[in-house]
Amino acid sequence: MINKAYPFLLLILILASFFHLQALVLGIALVIIFMPLKQHLAAFKAARIFALLLLPASLGLLAGYQNSTYLILKDFYYFSIPVLFILAGIVLACRVDVEAFLKTLVFAGVITSIMVTGISISYMGFGALVDPYSAHYAIGIVGAPGPAVALACLLFSWKFNIKLFPKRWFNLFVAVNVFGMYMFASRTYVIIMACFLLLLVADKVKRMWIMPTLFVLVMIAFLIPTDLFKATSSETFMSKMMGSFNELKMGDYNTEQDINLKYRGYESFMALKGYMDGNTKDWIFGGLGKLIDLKTFVNLGADTDFQYIPVLHNGWIYILVKTGAVGVITYILVFFGLVIKNWRKYADNKERPAIRLFAALTIGCIFSLLLTNYIVTAMFNVEMCVVMITLGYSYLNFNSLVFRLNERKKAAALEYEKAAYV
Repeated sequence: MINKAYPFLLLILILASFFHLQALVLGIALVIIFMPLKQHLAAFKAARIFALLLLPASLGLLAGYQNSTYLILKDFYYFSIPVLFILAGIVLACRVDVEAFLKTLVFAGVITSIMVTGISISYMGFGALVDPYSAHYAIGIVGAPGPAVALACLLFSWKFNIKLFPKRWFNLFVAVNVFGMYMFASRTYVIIMACFLLLLVADKVKRMWIMPTLFVLVMIAFLIPTDLFKATSSETFMSKMMGSFNELKMGDYNTEQDINLKYRGYESFMALKGYMDGNTKDWIFGGLGKLIDLKTFVNLGADTDFQYIPVLHNGWIYILVKTGAVGVITYILVFFGLVIKNWRKYADNKERPAIRLFAALTIGCIFSLLLTNYIVTAMFNVEMCVVMITLGYSYLNFNSLVFRLNERKKAAALEYEKAAYV
């Protein structure tokens, strides 16, 4: 009976994240983690690699002990979010079978797609169907990347011939989630979907294309700081997309208009400047509870101006300021180590489909978090809980399948040796 409750709890958790009901999302995640489970010790043991992410925060806590207690606890809470949701995904992997989990993610994507469409129409009428960006901006829904993750589950199951639904239902669910992506009109969700779509064909790319691809990526990285993608308007989704690079460009802007239009780049610049002005301890360990000095008052809420802010949109600068170089290095080592391990299995066409599926989901979730963390502090954002939970679930299943397969190979080899000896 308890096992049947887990998919329902996961669905409610994702729907709650759609409305940014932070307390409810965290409460459900804690219920999932602490519900009776015989394999609790094994689940917690499997999560030990992600527990490393709390080490820099602990060192940053010691380095910033003189700061405001409230701000220190607030920062530590943010750094606990990825570990909490990934652990919830790992526990779910112990209690929910693969088919039920993937179907729940697909249903969550369908429901959130219908919800965002219905709410948008209720606010702006049927005109929202042709201008979803204006509708999304008007209603101010935080949303959840349910459709993007649902599409990833559907497309990867199709790629590896894992049948989740009959063909007509499969096509319908794909169409609904694609429409949901359209109605969300979110740049962040587009990036998440792009990570999974590129991964669909990445294992087919020949080695001869690796260097040209890297060259193009490097060129794009150099173009980002320029005004090449500068948009003249932010009234449409496409103009907003084109202006994204310009909006994120770091700089010491002087005019109020520039600061407001490029606020994310400005706050990142001021945070980086404050970090560089610190001492050796700040560079290495950062300091939880630190405030970023914007050097001017910026309107960040209803009739509210702030000069000092505790959190940034750029999650990587946030990690750097709060936990120093130790934090950035730790995050890079943990996540890229997982990518390398999973990529070897994903790119192996002779590997079992289930192993390749979970390897693909793990890599896609990691890339999604790494990239969107640059824009919306995705790793510390409850909105991205579905991505982190999927990462935890895929991580445990991938390692369990690989372990069992290796054990079978060892047993078979041992039996062969015994037979040869006899």
